Amino acid sequence: MKLPEHEREMIRDSFVQMSLPQKVEYIFSYYKPQLVLALIILTFFGSILYNRLTYKEVALYLAYGNVSVGDDLDHRLCEGFIQDLALDSRKNTVYCYRALYLSDDASAANHEYAYASQMKIMASMAAGKMDVILMNREAYDLMSAGNYLLPLSDLLSRNPALYAHVKPYLISNTVILKDNAIEHRLNEAIPYFAETEESLNAVCLSTFPLFEQAGFSGDVFLGIIGNSPRLDTVLRYIDYVTRSSDGLAWDEGHST
Repeated sequence: MKLPEHEREMIRDSFVQMSLPQKVEYIFSYYKPQLVLALIILTFFGSILYNRLTYKEVALYLAYGNVSVGDDLDHRLCEGFIQDLALDSRKNTVYCYRALYLSDDASAANHEYAYASQMKIMASMAAGKMDVILMNREAYDLMSAGNYLLPLSDLLSRNPALYAHVKPYLISNTVILKDNAIEHRLNEAIPYFAETEESLNAVCLSTFPLFEQAGFSGDVFLGIIGNSPRLDTVLRYIDYVTRSSDGLAWDEGHST
């Protein structure tokens, strides 16, 4: 209801005479719904503006499986690749899943962490948001056995020069095509059986300059996730991490 003019004038005069804390209290008391609505609107549009200003296109999704990488090497594996692609690092990025732990040892103290890592990998693969994984031997064996890794011969044949370069470092591993693991776990009296094949599905990176001097305690393997939708970029990444580079400063990394 609209107040008469003289009442509105009295309210204005009273408001002018109030102290600052009283004015704040008055405004909050009488205009609380409007203020809350305004705050929600500002937050909503502010979030949209922030996302637009900070959004980066993901050029590649990278994962570290049982591999710990120091800051300098991490920078070279991620930001360095963006620079190698001649992309603007303010608008493009390598999204990295760090500190993934893979193990099938149910008695391990960090079994829950291993399970969480496995779920993250599965979800990322299902969303098409995992392309390359760097692994130690244990993680490589598990990823290969699970048939998560792409056989590399056909992919590398797209770039004959790169294929010739990395062919001596290609590694084969066992892929389980079919087994009765669930039935065997439920009843150990049932013998375990598996139908397997060997697949050339990883590159051993340990002797390449980027990794040779990085202080890893064991071999590091590069695998490609089987459903990666960015295979052209993956080829560029394999070329990048296996390229000869001299005079670079390294810091330590290690496989867990």
